[in-house]
Amino acid sequence: MRNTHGRTLGLVLSGGGARGVFQVGVYEDLMKDPRFAGRPMALSGTSAGAINAALIAAGRTPSEMMQFWNVVADNPPAIASNRFFRTAVRTLVRLTLSESLAWMRPGRRWQALVQRARNHVPPRPGSMLALAVEFLLSTRFELVSQFLEGIEEPFLADTAPLRRLLVDTFGGERLPNVGVHLAISTVDAHTGRVVRFATRATPLTRPPDYTIVNAITVDMVLASASIPLLFPPVAIGSHLLWDGGLLVNTPLAPVVALGADEIVTVLVTEPPDPVSQPFPHFGRAVERTVDSFLENAYNVDRKLLLERNRLARLEDGHHYRDVTLYEPVRPARECFNSGSYLYFERETIAAAYEAGRRATRGWLADGPRVDNLEEAHAGAAA
Repeated sequence: MRNTHGRTLGLVLSGGGARGVFQVGVYEDLMKDPRFAGRPMALSGTSAGAINAALIAAGRTPSEMMQFWNVVADNPPAIASNRFFRTAVRTLVRLTLSESLAWMRPGRRWQALVQRARNHVPPRPGSMLALAVEFLLSTRFELVSQFLEGIEEPFLADTAPLRRLLVDTFGGERLPNVGVHLAISTVDAHTGRVVRFATRATPLTRPPDYTIVNAITVDMVLASASIPLLFPPVAIGSHLLWDGGLLVNTPLAPVVALGADEIVTVLVTEPPDPVSQPFPHFGRAVERTVDSFLENAYNVDRKLLLERNRLARLEDGHHYRDVTLYEPVRPARECFNSGSYLYFERETIAAAYEAGRRATRGWLADGPRVDNLEEAHAGAAA
């Protein structure tokens, strides 16, 4: 077994909404293994992973972390915006009335509708709805823009209750820290640039890539978990910040910058299907679409890190140090479904937690294996 005494462990926790509870189970069993327990630690997280990383940095046990997520499950701390739905309904009524009056006159609308209707002859169940959607998207798509521009709230739900829950959980606006190094990743809503907050200054955590802070705040964690369009961005300094998962869902670079010698990455995406075949339903297609975005973000960072390792070996460590990257811990295939990213419910998150423990036990028993890039990797799944 590798001598890990004094080597800093980097734990990278990806975003994934309710699936993030999987990471709690991973953390519990990982910290029971003598190869990883009691080590200096650097944490990096995005979205739900940022919340879990903050809880770990504050010294919360897996049991206490589950208490937090159970509170979320019992009373989801987000309130649907009355203004969003009020202005949405008002705009919809206005557009419906104006379009109804326009349809009373013969003209190009009717000609275009008849032309599209030929694609649905003979009619079948669902043809009328299919025709309406096809006509809207192909001929009257400007109505979609007018509808969206008529909604005066740029987000669906307010996260003020989540902020209060985080303040209560951490005992204030600033997170306590039990001695681990922590980095939180967000995205500037206006510039699209990644904004990272880190608690340790090193030669690799220099501005403008990093903002060094004495303590991570609740607003930084909230910003990292503010899913665009669903939740409002969070103002911090001169930035208006959104969920870091837009660009860096699995941020490996921060733990390297914070001094990690070995990295354990926890993904919430399933491994690919063993056989390429048509998707059985729309839900599976949606799930694989989201998973593909998240997987790509991880693979870009992974390849950059492993190329960095190659340079470290070539240059004999003068500019870079070799960092061990393990294959990721991830859920088993068919562990989740398309709705599981936002489905907070006690039984569901309890199942995600147990799935994390099973996956970690399998991952530990399997080595864990080091990711060498040359070999195809799928991660460890129970």
